[in-house]
Amino acid sequence: MEVHDRIVDEATRQFMQFGIRNVTMDAIAAALGMSKRTVYEAFKDKTSLVHTCIRSLRHKHREKSKEVCDSSRNVVETIFSFLDEGIKAMNSVNPVFFRDLEKFYPETWNSLRTKNEKEAFLFTKELLQQGIDEGFFRPEINIPIVAKLFHEQKNLLANEAIFPREEYNYADVFHSLTLNFIRGISTKKGIDLIDSMLTK
Repeated sequence: MEVHDRIVDEATRQFMQFGIRNVTMDAIAAALGMSKRTVYEAFKDKTSLVHTCIRSLRHKHREKSKEVCDSSRNVVETIFSFLDEGIKAMNSVNPVFFRDLEKFYPETWNSLRTKNEKEAFLFTKELLQQGIDEGFFRPEINIPIVAKLFHEQKNLLANEAIFPREEYNYADVFHSLTLNFIRGISTKKGIDLIDSMLTK
């Protein structure tokens, strides 16, 4: 693995575990057994490193999404797989990571949110259409409206006034939100499959 990629992987690991602000370039260099100069030869500053880490995370997320879709037999399996992946991420990533990104790297944060929301909205519409075609979702649903409603509900997760972190487990909230939402738009065939997957 090239020095550049090793630095990105280690920095990403530390940022997600401890938060961005708490991680120094010295700590990244020490963990890799290299000099700080070597790190700065690859990245001019911490901001450029953070930006590259986020770009790497997005690339890995897209690859994982394709893998999930390719391995699923139907839209309900796809959604359950994404639900599992989302819960794993929530349980493994320190919430401080996202707060630091928004507060100290607003340009990177805003770019990430804009791209993610656009891609996620289009992808959700595709899943909804697939669900209708497969007979799992009700054919009368308004796809753009339902997709928008789902994403607005997901955005509630980040609102600590509604779901204080000290009172709610975010993985539990995400699980309840997703299952209740898809059950609400499902046909009997869809509900039966959802229920059977929940009992596995």
